[in-house]
Amino acid sequence: MRVSRAGDLVVGEWPERAEAVALLEASGAMLAWNVLADGELPAARVHDPDLASEWLWEIYGRATDGILGGADEVSVPADGDWRVRAACRVVAQLNWAEAWWPASAVAGVPALDPGTLRAERVINLSIVEHLLDDLDAVTGALASLPPGVHPELAERLAVLAENYGVVLPAGVAPSRDGYALAAGGAVGAGGTTVFTGTSIVDWTMVPHGAVDAGAPAEWAVVRRQGMTALEVSVPPGPRPVARLIARFGDTEVILDEVDDLGRLTGSAPVPPTVLMLPPDRRVVSVHAPGFAAPAALDPGAAARQAEIIAYALSRVGSAAATLTERTAG
Repeated sequence: MRVSRAGDLVVGEWPERAEAVALLEASGAMLAWNVLADGELPAARVHDPDLASEWLWEIYGRATDGILGGADEVSVPADGDWRVRAACRVVAQLNWAEAWWPASAVAGVPALDPGTLRAERVINLSIVEHLLDDLDAVTGALASLPPGVHPELAERLAVLAENYGVVLPAGVAPSRDGYALAAGGAVGAGGTTVFTGTSIVDWTMVPHGAVDAGAPAEWAVVRRQGMTALEVSVPPGPRPVARLIARFGDTEVILDEVDDLGRLTGSAPVPPTVLMLPPDRRVVSVHAPGFAAPAALDPGAAARQAEIIAYALSRVGSAAATLTERTAG
């Protein structure tokens, strides 16, 4: 593994794509795995070598001496006791899933059970507690667990809670409020539809779970009773937010209504000159006010998001996945 010392000490290749990073913040350093690479070894960004030296050997073994001793390249041994590293990986993966899991009725990616996620994470947090800055991370997580607990985790949670002196909420059966999405239907019903189109929703512009991660925003320019209007709809996700805004050129559309198909919709008048827009400018972007500022869609976003959706689908039912991912839906 390469070791860089320009600024912070960085071990390995730090992942560049935010939506593909499984991250764990520890004392003196951060560990990061690229979920798409699916490797066992994390990259590390060390900002306090003294603090990190107390535990970094549990991640890199005897290569730690070279990492902290000035080496530009190190080799991590395959043999060793990597239980702490494995638990770090699970915590980081669940952090990623909580932030980026692309639940989508359209793409067939089931929503995760938040109770299972938090329960599985606290069990693994207890294994890596000595790496963390927050000495109360485990007790705080136990005390805030929702009532629903996956049966496979119930016994381990009960023992863990007893060891930490925390009383768990009653109930062990997982509960989930499912969400359904009816596909199809046209925007612009009634009137003359002049233009229609679809645009992907950039996940970085809305809170996680606010929209269906695999569905596009649909838009239509409609002439009705001598007026021209822009109508936009977007399917909601498992955790809809109070307010979303769509932008088409200089026009903003507040998506504050729900149509018969359960989609978030809105309409706004537009000048007739909108009909003169060239095709490459007929693009809708969606954002949540206060979460992100409106911005032009990155041309590579669709391919990157499709890659994450495919990855999530591969985790459902996979023996290599976390329990939370494996039992999604």
